Amino acid sequence: MQRNVLPLYKRLAEAVSTLSLGLVFILFIYGVGMRYLLNRPVSWTDEAVTVLMVWSVLWTGAFVLRWSEHISFDIVFVNLAPERQRLMLLVGNLAFVILMFAALPGMVDYTLFLWREKTDMMEMRLDFVYAIFPIFFIAIVVRQLLSLWRLMSPGWPAELARWTGEDKRETP
Repeated sequence: MQRNVLPLYKRLAEAVSTLSLGLVFILFIYGVGMRYLLNRPVSWTDEAVTVLMVWSVLWTGAFVLRWSEHISFDIVFVNLAPERQRLMLLVGNLAFVILMFAALPGMVDYTLFLWREKTDMMEMRLDFVYAIFPIFFIAIVVRQLLSLWRLMSPGWPAELARWTGEDKRETP
């Protein structure tokens, strides 16, 4: 069952990411064309591109990118023995999960509070605009919890390979 669901989930997440970035490109070109070719600027495209770009980047970071594809400063990590890398990941992931669980209620509360405000041009509610932030952090925390579980299991070298980029499987 899991083997059938995971590829579908990954393909769906990639499709959403691809479509949203494609829409960003189309709206950007439309806005530039209207402004500079037809001398009829449409301001809403700037706002739409900004909101879509934020959603696209965080969606992709949460659901599409593998751990090894995220930006990291790993100058110390890559020079450690695998057992030490595992320990570093265990401590780092656990600390991150604890901090995110502590911060999440405030983040969700503030995001929900933003329903009162709207964007300038499109008048979208800001709670919708910023709803991707709690979604992103919840997804990353769930992924980190799964990683912690795998790092504590006998098959921890496979999880370490996911973090170092040595595992070329398509799982995020």
